[in-house]
Amino acid sequence: MPPPSWGISLSDAVVSQSGGLSTSAASANPATNSVNGSLEVICAWPVSGSYGAGSRVLFYVLVATAVFARKLDWIKSAALSTALPLSASAAVHGIVLAALHHDKAVDMDVYGAFQMCAIGTLVIPLMIKLSRSHEYSTYIGRRIMFMWAGLVLTGLVCLAIEFFRAQTFPCHENGQGSPISSNFNRFPSGENTACELVCSENNGPFSPIRVGSANNIYVVPAPRTLTFGATTLVAAGCCIHTVIWMVVMTERFNIRAKSYETNKPISGISGTTKSTVNDVNLMIHLFLSAATAPVSGCAAVAIIIVGEINFFSSPVNYQAEPLAAIGQSQYEL
Repeated sequence: MPPPSWGISLSDAVVSQSGGLSTSAASANPATNSVNGSLEVICAWPVSGSYGAGSRVLFYVLVATAVFARKLDWIKSAALSTALPLSASAAVHGIVLAALHHDKAVDMDVYGAFQMCAIGTLVIPLMIKLSRSHEYSTYIGRRIMFMWAGLVLTGLVCLAIEFFRAQTFPCHENGQGSPISSNFNRFPSGENTACELVCSENNGPFSPIRVGSANNIYVVPAPRTLTFGATTLVAAGCCIHTVIWMVVMTERFNIRAKSYETNKPISGISGTTKSTVNDVNLMIHLFLSAATAPVSGCAAVAIIIVGEINFFSSPVNYQAEPLAAIGQSQYEL
């Protein structure tokens, strides 16, 4: 099945704000936003406890500790030894979610996995650039960091694909024939509001990783703080950042591994040695690092703020497991 044209949906929203709407775009995708003023909904499994508020705050604290306490090796190592496995497990979860994709339903854990992978891939490379001890780390330590970066990169690619394939559907009326308001804050969430979708624990959709007490599924409005299209673009940007970081760090490690050849003259260039070239490369890397550090830091802070606003919005927070009910599923009475 071809992926949904969320790009047309985004252009429809822009055109509608300027006073008009393209007729061809409206007919191309019946499940796009604001074609006839209907509310866009999704069939979704709620955010699980693995990405609850407590887990996210713990991850933020660990990452911040690794950055601001980077000169204290014992604190930095303890924080990294916990933060790296958390982001790596989120990447594996993202790969599984993409492999078990369902066309008619969305697992809201994609937002939790994206949050941990994006923050990890933005902040951990920043910490390595600011901490000189990692430049002289052991061979095994460098390979572990590259394996982690490759795993998180794969998870981000899979999450971007999953966000791209997510579909929204127009909701005109509830199961009792009453019209639905286009204001998502007034959406009557519950079993009686099916919006002509097959979305229930008994009738499906079903997921192999959503079994037992975690199989609750609901019809909720589509997220608007971080839409599926916007998150796709952000995930792609984080992938590009990770690839650039891996290429730059590979070159820097190779320069240090071949430092014994730095004093050999380069044939064909009078008076120039490899040491001179390495000095120039080092200056370029220092300049790029000085520009990258504030950009990566600001991007990470922006993702945390916007992501948390999205997590506490009504579509994403609906029936999510609260801190007071760890390991329990909350059902609406």
